[in-house]
Formats: sequence, C-alpha cells, structure tokens
Amino acid sequence: MKKHITKAMREGIFVIDGAMGTAVQAMQIDIERDYIGRENCTDVLTRSRPDLVRAIHTSFLEVGVDAVETNTFGANRLVLSEFDEELATWAFDLNKESAQLAVEACSRVEGDRYVLGSMGPGTKLISLGQTTWDNMLDSYTEQARGLLEGGVDAFIIETCQDILQVKCAINACLDALTFYDKTTETIPILVSITIETTGTMLVGSDLQTIVHALAPYPIFSLGLNCATGPELMEAHIAWLSENWSGEISVVPNAGLPEFVSGCAHFPLSAHAYGMAMKRFVEKYGVRIIGGCCGTTPKHLASFIDLKSELHVANRTTKQLIPSSTSLFTPVEFKQDTSILIVAERTNANGSRKFKRLLEEEQWDGLVDMAREELSGGAHVLDVCVDYVGRDGVADLEKIVGRLAQQVDAPLMLDSTDAIAIEAGLKRAGGRCIVNSINLEDGEKRLDDICPLLKKFGAAAVALTIDEEGMAKTASRKVEIAKRLHSLYTDKWGLKSSDLLIDILTFTIA
Repeated sequence: MKKHITKAMREGIFVIDGAMGTAVQAMQIDIERDYIGRENCTDVLTRSRPDLVRAIHTSFLEVGVDAVETNTFGANRLVLSEFDEELATWAFDLNKESAQLAVEACSRVEGDRYVLGSMGPGTKLISLGQTTWDNMLDSYTEQARGLLEGGVDAFIIETCQDILQVKCAINACLDALTFYDKTTETIPILVSITIETTGTMLVGSDLQTIVHALAPYPIFSLGLNCATGPELMEAHIAWLSENWSGEISVVPNAGLPEFVSGCAHFPLSAHAYGMAMKRFVEKYGVRIIGGCCGTTPKHLASFIDLKSELHVANRTTKQLIPSSTSLFTPVEFKQDTSILIVAERTNANGSRKFKRLLEEEQWDGLVDMAREELSGGAHVLDVCVDYVGRDGVADLEKIVGRLAQQVDAPLMLDSTDAIAIEAGLKRAGGRCIVNSINLEDGEKRLDDICPLLKKFGAAAVALTIDEEGMAKTASRKVEIAKRLHSLYTDKWGLKSSDLLIDILTFTIA
C-alpha cells in the first residue's frame, strides 16, 4: 500500500510534473480530429486523444516525478461553456476521465506515484464582476466531484489570480469532500497563486494580504506558479518561508516568455531550472517542486538528479499577526501608535448623507465618502445599508463590490440580516470583519453567522448582549463576553484572535 500523499510531501522532496500545455503545443494537433472543433481546448484531449495525454503523463513519470496533474486546468463548466453548451455538459465526465487516465498512467510505473486534480482560475474573476460567487462555486464543485470520482489523491487549485476565486474553489473542494464523506485529512488541498512581475496578483493583492485571507482555511500548502521564472519568485518564497506555517510549493515557468517568430519561447535551460529549484529547497525549506509553462521532462529530470544530495532547510515561522485586509493590503487589529479606528459614516443608520446617496443610488458618491473616511485616519470601513424600504441584500452586494475594488481598506459588514452579510462577503476579496454576533436570541445569531465566518475566512465583532438584554455592569459584560468567546472558539472552532468584543460602553461626552 502506498504512503499517504501528505506523509510523502512532509517527509521528503515532492516533485510534481511539468507543463501539459507545452507538451501539447509541441505536437501536431488537428483541430477537428483532436480538439473536436474546439480549438486550443486542451481539456478535451482526454476524450479525443487519451493516448496522447497518457503519453505526456508517462514522459514525466519516467524521469521520476512523484505526481502528475490531471488534464483539467480549464475543465469546469464556466470555461467550457465559452466553447459551446454541449461541451459544458461534459465537465463532470471530463474531470472523472482525466483523473482515471492519470491514475492509470501512475499504475504503470514503479514506486509510489500520485495524482493531483488540477483546478485552474478560469477566464472570469469575481472581484472584477465577470461572474458571481454562486456560478463559480457550482462550476468548481462539479469539477471537484468529478476529480474525486476519478480517484485523485489531492486537489491543486493553481494559477490563482483573485482571492475570491481561491476562496470559492476551496469551498467547492470542501463541499465535494463532504458529499463523498471525505475530509482534507484524506484528500488535501494545495493552493498555488500567480504573482505577476508587478509583485501582486492580477487583481492587485500582495502576498501578505493573500496569506492573511487564506490562513483560516484548511489548506495543506501555499505556493507560486506561472507568470515568471524562479528568479522573480525568490523574494516572495523567502517571505513565505518565514511567515507561512504550512508547506510551500514552487512551480515556476522556464523563465519569462520571449516571443520568437510569433511563438512563446521559454529561455531557462533544464540545468538552470534544476539549480534554481535546489536553492529553494536548501535555502527556504521548500518541499514541493514542479514546473509550469515551458518546463519539460528534461527540466524536472535535472532537479530530480540532484534530490539525493539535497538537505531541506529547517524553517522557523513567525506567528501571523491577527489582521483584516482589503483586496490589496492587510491592517493589523492591534495598532502600534493608535487604536483600530472604524469609520461609521459609511452607514445608513449613522450618516444622513450616506443614506441619501444610497436612496439615489449614487454609487460613486458612496465610494467618495469611503475615501474621505480613510483620509481622516480610519483603518476599517463599517458598511451598513440596513433601513426600511431598501433591498439590503442587493444594496450590500453592489456597494461592497465597488468598495472592494476602489478603496484600499478592510470592510466591516454591518447588518442584522445574515443573507445580506453573505451577499457582501461574496463580493469582498479581502478578509472582512462581520458586525456583529450577540446572544439576544440565544445562540441563533451565532448559528446564522459563524458558518459564514468559516466559509469566507472572516473575523467578527461580538456585542455583550444576551437574552436579558445589554449588559450594564462590568461583571455582566465579562460574563457574556466569556460565553460568546467559548461558543465562538469551542463550538464553532474559530480563532480567538479573530474575535473583537464590543463591551458597548457609552461616550463620556
């Protein structure tokens, strides 16, 4: 019986295969026969040319890689529907068949080999308003179920360009695992983001923001792939090595692409790739190594030939400072030179101007108000659209979508309606704070809100109110706070450092 994949990744140096797309492009592919009329839809080759896909898997397995990725980078309903609706209906089966094909290829070689279910970013991003959370979640969940049916050992959510997309894909994997009565202990989730040459994800999120936003989720590893070669990844991997407590993966391109005669050419040689990967292992304690665009079996073989002489560096990671984030940057809950200032004017119950602009649907004016609050020294924006006569769900979705893209500050979503809170969280790429939970109706509010905190990785404000009303003495405030804390951490398994307790004191003047 082969070693479980998590043990294999923790105990040694775990090598993933190289570029499926590069291998396909090097072959003579017929649009009608091989792509079945869907030009450049590599995922469909699993059905039309399983021999070709199997041969590519085998080419990497024969040089000694530990794992191959399924040929499913774009095999989800959202992407496939861009070709045609018939192809979209193949999504589940393509994932299942691709996983089975990879499993079969692994079974034909000696030693423990593993299959990673590849889930790419798709072509539409939630943060840019190109699709919705619900549509993407359905699409990814179908893909994840197909991969599980086909027998993958792990999921790899890769080439991620938007934090909301990553959160959505993680939730899809978790939903699929629950459906099949499995957990991340049996089928781990690996996440690999893409940092552009600008130093951020495509939507502008920096690495610290990404780590804070993803830390609440049960993912096995976090790493980088695509966009650049290993040289431009080093600074980011160095930071991850000190600040990410899980495993780290490095899956670079074979250098930055150069266009030669109208075609992309990746200049990094196999030898240079191998030496660069050696450095990541020995200097930064990276245990998961692979190749992205332009990498061939020769590239992976160059590194594998070095494996026996490598010593994985010991890592000591810093404790992540409790924070919320905008889409772009984090803000620590504990400020060194100030209190954490939460702006309340972006609140229909606290500002007549905000309420008027909301009634008039002056969205740009609402964004301008948010910017004014930040220029006045605020760290976090409390966003509340609750008042009689408006659709709070629709309003919060619209305003959060705009604030997330146009204002660099964490959002505190403030509503008595859990459905409205969820609508806002589906549009906020950063790490939000939810305002609030309390015990006025017993545990009902926590039962409504805490699942959302887990699903979206959010923090929360807790008010010292219970079934008897708002606590008015110090002892009662402490009593309720302890009860809230116990339910938050023990019942719901959420981190104590993500709970902000509001003791509801009144101002002196």
